[in-house]
Amino acid sequence: LRFNQISNISPLASLTNLTELDLVGNQISDISFLASLTNLTLLRLGANQISDVSPLASLSNLSSLNLEVNQISNISTLASLTNLTFLDLTGNQISDISPLVENSGLGQGDLVRLTNNALDLSEGSEDLENIRKLEERGVEVIR
Repeated sequence: LRFNQISNISPLASLTNLTELDLVGNQISDISFLASLTNLTLLRLGANQISDVSPLASLSNLSSLNLEVNQISNISTLASLTNLTFLDLTGNQISDISPLVENSGLGQGDLVRLTNNALDLSEGSEDLENIRKLEERGVEVIR
């Protein structure tokens, strides 16, 4: 459903057997209707108007999540998505990545993209320390 000017995704709520969903390049701001899609393993929501990702908390089977180019600042929900192996947060307003360190599932061979966010990457900053903690666990972090 890429690039279709979709803004209302409520009809998707009943498709509970979906394992992959690509909604890149639409006009979606409310993703609460995705909370029931607990079989999703791949979800692409890049290039929308999303600021609240808390509805994703129930999607514990997600292994690939694309949230690039949205309006996300709070990623605390992502701490509980322990099956993630790929996470793209490029081009948001994120200034605290500690939830990624709290995510015990992120480790060896996983990939996290963080470029173009509000991160302080100066030596000694909390953000840089958190990136290093992820890298020590084997996560490839693109900053």
